[in-house]
Amino acid sequence: MAAGIAHEIRNPLTALKGFLQLLSAGNENGSKYYDIMKDELTRIELIVNELLALAKPQEMNLTRHDLSELIQDIVVLLQTQATLHNVEIHFHPTKESVQIRCDGNKIKQLFINLIKNSIEAMPEGGTVWIEQMRCDEWVKVSIRDNGVGIPQELLQKIGQPFFTQKETGTGLGLSICYQIAEYHNANIEVASEVGEGTTFTVSFPIAL
Repeated sequence: MAAGIAHEIRNPLTALKGFLQLLSAGNENGSKYYDIMKDELTRIELIVNELLALAKPQEMNLTRHDLSELIQDIVVLLQTQATLHNVEIHFHPTKESVQIRCDGNKIKQLFINLIKNSIEAMPEGGTVWIEQMRCDEWVKVSIRDNGVGIPQELLQKIGQPFFTQKETGTGLGLSICYQIAEYHNANIEVASEVGEGTTFTVSFPIAL
């Protein structure tokens, strides 16, 4: 973890140091570097905030929520981003209401991360299928895309801090998802085939 933090923060710091050296020499027009420097500082801030979210014990406000309503809110929230990426989102809830005890905001954060990952895994466009199923005392939500997929040898690394296939990702989003799931006594499973797509399945205990 320490090595990963050092690597992720050192890269933007090295860039910032280089730009400051150029500016201090007085031979460069600084304005062309300001936006890049701002982006690098924003990246450091993002890494630190996600590390804090991962490391700091979460305060949970557990109440009963209709899981279908939570997911529907997220679908509406992400619809614009999906459209911009030429992606369709199809949500199939259970026929009957299924409630879970959860922190609604944290569960929304979990599903936002998973659905955004699916959208970004389809650079040429595609479809995200979200299906909700009741299985005895559990309710399962599967998020399936027809994107680039994940090689089998990398599946075991899913959820590890700083592991990512994205060029600009921090690799902390999925770690936070797994942490949120753990706090809610939920499970996350992943299956994938390269060139076929990926399916994340989240299982929650149903509120009695």
